[in-house]
Amino acid sequence: MIKIKSRKEYFELSRARRRTVLILLLGMFIILFAQTIKLAVFEKNKLQKESRQRQHRELDLYPYRGKILDRNGSLLAESTPIYSIIGDAAEINFKSKDLNVQAKLDSQKKQLTSLLRMRPTDLDKKLKNKKRRAVRLKKNISPDTKIKIMKLGIKGISANKIYKRFYPENGPVAHVVGFTGSDGNGQEGIERIMNKALAGEKGKKINLIARDKRVVGEFQAIKLPKDGEDIRLTIDLRLQNEAYNALQKTVEKHEAISGSAVLLDAKTGEILAMTNYPSFNPNGYNKVGKFIKNRAVTDVFEPGSTIKPISLAVALEKNIITKDSLIDTGNGKYKYEGKWIEDHKAYGEITVKDVIKVSSNIGSAKISQKISSINLATMLKKFGYGIKTGINFPGEVRGTLRNHTKWKKIDHSRASYGYGMSSTLIQTAQAYTVFANEGKLKPISLIKSNDLKISKRVLSPETSKAMLTILESVTDHDGTAPKAKVYGYRVAGKTGTTWKTDPVNGGYLRDKYMSSFVGLGPVTNPRFVMAVVIDEPLKKRGYSGGTLAGPVFSRVMAKAFEWYSLDADGLELEEMQNKKEVYADKRKL
Repeated sequence: MIKIKSRKEYFELSRARRRTVLILLLGMFIILFAQTIKLAVFEKNKLQKESRQRQHRELDLYPYRGKILDRNGSLLAESTPIYSIIGDAAEINFKSKDLNVQAKLDSQKKQLTSLLRMRPTDLDKKLKNKKRRAVRLKKNISPDTKIKIMKLGIKGISANKIYKRFYPENGPVAHVVGFTGSDGNGQEGIERIMNKALAGEKGKKINLIARDKRVVGEFQAIKLPKDGEDIRLTIDLRLQNEAYNALQKTVEKHEAISGSAVLLDAKTGEILAMTNYPSFNPNGYNKVGKFIKNRAVTDVFEPGSTIKPISLAVALEKNIITKDSLIDTGNGKYKYEGKWIEDHKAYGEITVKDVIKVSSNIGSAKISQKISSINLATMLKKFGYGIKTGINFPGEVRGTLRNHTKWKKIDHSRASYGYGMSSTLIQTAQAYTVFANEGKLKPISLIKSNDLKISKRVLSPETSKAMLTILESVTDHDGTAPKAKVYGYRVAGKTGTTWKTDPVNGGYLRDKYMSSFVGLGPVTNPRFVMAVVIDEPLKKRGYSGGTLAGPVFSRVMAKAFEWYSLDADGLELEEMQNKKEVYADKRKL
């Protein structure tokens, strides 16, 4: 007889099966628990972010970029508000069956396209895809135009506020100030150096959006933007413009490639003017080409005869010669180490002072023979050659000054009159602060600061004073730079006229010149140092440093003396009046 199982017996599992089911259930629970922990702990931020992306739309709130000002507060760069006009393709509708409504829509569309300066067909193309919720219809819209557009009351039209950089002074300051890119970040000049401080910090705003991407609510800004800092430069806009205009006149008159000038306050090391001609328009969109870079700090040239006072200063400092020592320059040609060294003409036997006054290469070479290579090279480095100036300007180069241990005798000789090495114009300007500050090299700056700058002793005060007397003779009527004189003031300086180097084949291009002058004044109490270089003037129109760069120096320095109210001894009128009052008080006593 067959025994029939009861319901309990039929559904009862064996012990092995019960264990298997229990293990499966426990495993599933563990997996679910682990997944919960994973989502709640390890992927919490990710999931919240995805949720916000589906429900929220973050918009950047742009800060106001700081202004760039000259030393007197004149505006060199500022940001002006402009707008991008945004259209919601799903909401904008210029069609209606109601004739009266259609007439109004047609009028609105006509006014909109007129304000945007667009053709109606171009507007239709942008709004063709109804799935696009934010279509940029036009950028760079002025605030006035934006107000007119919003007053039309077209559903789906909004405006996004951004800032556009504006440079009111244009070309004369373009190389110093620089410009910003399409992203608003600095690309060149001060805009690049000080980008972080100028830019400030962006803010954030959150909009609540529906599933169809429509904006249904706006939250308060979760992070307010932090406006950028204003930057004040050491530049004096008046002198900057004067230097630029003087360069323009000379470059165009002599059909040169370009010209550069640097003017320093000899007492503080502040750059009062640094400009180049030709320049460019920083407000334009096509900011490319060879005239974009600041050639006063990026381009090098052989300094030529502007080095002669330094090599002479070494000899004076070492008591090897005096300023009245005689040097025989012969008939204007001197063969040394198998190479000819030449002067413009035969000067015969002349004093050390006249070696500088007439700029004798032979005289400099013979003086250098009395100096060791290590002493000459060390002094050139102390004057700042082969070393960056420290203003941290984009693209600044250090120039070249070969190690003295690699000099041959002819290299040593050539270095004494500025060949076989290279420097920037700003290095040359800084070097002459030594002669203006009783033998101390002045640190230079481009951004106004109260930080204490420590000068470095290079020459003794006695040698520096002697060099000032020698350099003043260069501007005499029979010196190499009479056109550098400033009426009513005593000024000093040195000319430089060098061949351009051949970048392809090496050697020199003997029909192409770099014409320079570097000077200072007033001699009694030097307040300003200025260096000028003219690149490749047309030879037939004159090419010497005294003829081309000298007049630029004279014009700008005359204005500097006038605008800074200096008397012939370099005293400011207020300071001079105080001295007169002190003298009068002493007389009474």
